[in-house]
Amino acid sequence: MCGISGIVSIQQIKFGMIHSMTDLIKHRGPDGEGYIFLDNQNKIHCAGGPDTPDLVWNSKYPYSPNENIETLGNLPFKLAFGHRRLSIIDLSPAGHQPMSYLNGKYWIIYNGEIYNYIELRNELELLNYSFLTHTDTEVILASYTEWGENCLEKFAGMWAFVIYDSEKSTIFLSRDRYGIKPLYYWFSPDHSFCFASEIKQFSSLPGWQAKINPQRAYDNLVYSITDHTDETMFAGVYQLPGGSYFKASIKEIKPGISGKIDSTKWYRPVRDQFNGSFVEASLIFKDLFQRSVAEHLRADVQIGSALSGGLDSSAIVCEVNRILRKAGLENLQKTFSSCSSDERFDERKWMDIIVNYTRIDAHFVYPEIQDVINMTSDIIWYQDEPYQSQSAFLANIIFKLAKANSVTVLLNGQGADEYLGGYGQFTIARYIGLMKKLKFRELLEDIKKTNELNPKYNVHILRRMAYNFLPDPVKREINSISSSYNKVKSIIDPGKMNLVPGHPFDDIPVRYRTVPEISEHLTFYSTLPKYLHWEDRNSMSHSVEARVPFLDHRLVEFTYNLPDNFLERNGVNKLIMREALKTLLPEKTINRRDKMGYTTPEEKWVIQDNPALFRQKISECVDLSKGIIKPIALNYFDRIVKGKYPFDYTYWRLILFGEWIRKFNVGI
Repeated sequence: MCGISGIVSIQQIKFGMIHSMTDLIKHRGPDGEGYIFLDNQNKIHCAGGPDTPDLVWNSKYPYSPNENIETLGNLPFKLAFGHRRLSIIDLSPAGHQPMSYLNGKYWIIYNGEIYNYIELRNELELLNYSFLTHTDTEVILASYTEWGENCLEKFAGMWAFVIYDSEKSTIFLSRDRYGIKPLYYWFSPDHSFCFASEIKQFSSLPGWQAKINPQRAYDNLVYSITDHTDETMFAGVYQLPGGSYFKASIKEIKPGISGKIDSTKWYRPVRDQFNGSFVEASLIFKDLFQRSVAEHLRADVQIGSALSGGLDSSAIVCEVNRILRKAGLENLQKTFSSCSSDERFDERKWMDIIVNYTRIDAHFVYPEIQDVINMTSDIIWYQDEPYQSQSAFLANIIFKLAKANSVTVLLNGQGADEYLGGYGQFTIARYIGLMKKLKFRELLEDIKKTNELNPKYNVHILRRMAYNFLPDPVKREINSISSSYNKVKSIIDPGKMNLVPGHPFDDIPVRYRTVPEISEHLTFYSTLPKYLHWEDRNSMSHSVEARVPFLDHRLVEFTYNLPDNFLERNGVNKLIMREALKTLLPEKTINRRDKMGYTTPEEKWVIQDNPALFRQKISECVDLSKGIIKPIALNYFDRIVKGKYPFDYTYWRLILFGEWIRKFNVGI
């Protein structure tokens, strides 16, 4: 796991520009730094910096630095790469980046992990490739040499990398299927093409001025959604979409009319319905899950797991435990959890079930309101953009705890809910599917059994099914009248942003109707991308690598193509997973039906412990937003405190919006 930065320019690049960009992300790579520069005579200069280890300076690899970035003077360049290293695989100087291949034909900067790199290396060795290192970075370069852009289809993992072809003078940017690892770009006023792991890196460059992107800001404030498009809340800053690449001559990189580059979508989920039995599917799911976890354990540093007490994280912890016990290494397993002193928000009893079952070395933290006060400013800096709720804060606390216990890699259960139906989001779509197929007996039996497990869920089932048949504009109008959206909209003044607001789902190319559509919607657009954003920045802020075994594409694609009733049925969600892992997990965990996730006693903090503090923060937001947030936001907050409005998380989005404006000096 690392951080990358780069500039391609028809003007002149000074070495200090790339050094400043890269220095801003020390947290992503505390173990080293490296640079390459392409001068006007097409000569590559390979440089190190103050944080380049002595062992790297003294190494003899073709990409070892031979110049010091601090002594390069004012020599101009037309291409520059910067890299910060967090050493995970092959901790030796051989893993230094930027890395070259084939006598300098290719140069790469890379952030991520290719988990099947050992298998790919074996395949390439049969094709007469040889390797100097034991890194997955070199495997990427060899794969690109052999298969070109098609190498992306062979990778199982998470990545954002950039390859420069010195012979063809082309640059190739790529991002993994689900956008687990970030890659942003921005065109400076002098038309330089700048790319980075984090948006804040652009703030060090000449011509940078942070400006609000009105529609994306509105999406966040009203609908609590981010990362659903390639735009960001900063005007002119874009992200290469997950599952996309961009390739161009360095002389021809320029924005289109929209201000964006013309990227290519290389990955789309394939619909190929599974025709086997439920038992057969569960065996395949188990095999794919176990392979994924085993590959995610490949590292040369200490690995731990996040344990929330839910089914997903518990499954990973138990599978890791099974693997380590088989190898006689179970005493190495550590888990990290966030708990609450308020029993209403505490999952400790569920965590203890797993801890007692596996006898792992478990670590717990109990965050309090003062932690939120102390950490929010730093978290928003690392996040680059406002986040949704205190769940992101809790995740940050967990990574901090892992770092304090010398764990560099943390596995967690992110991603499973979106394609396994963890939010109960598939039920209505599945019922409507049964209706369309005239399977009324099966439908009624399912509703009956679901109601037995969760009587509250089906009180208005017919009304909810009828609602689903309505056109999207009608449903949105109903939402605006009957839900909290109407209250939030009354607080926001889009006119102050010169905006006629649209609905964020209008920018998502997938409808929210059938089970496969809902799965794709959540996985690629509306839910998971923002969670992955928070996870990457939270983990990297503590120099910890976050790994997500449930997002192995082979596991996701297999599950995506299962019949709807393999995923949930009769009031039980994640059905295929429960069946597949029933011998791995404790019975109480397998049979657990409720779901809490990362929660905090926010309502108590806000209404009882310190309402004056939060009210003051909202008041500051009103001032900082220059009218975008109306003063009536304070009345809204007061009504929540007095119990006249139900508690929700709008207050936090308002506060973070103001903090974001302040922290990044965002122009309205």
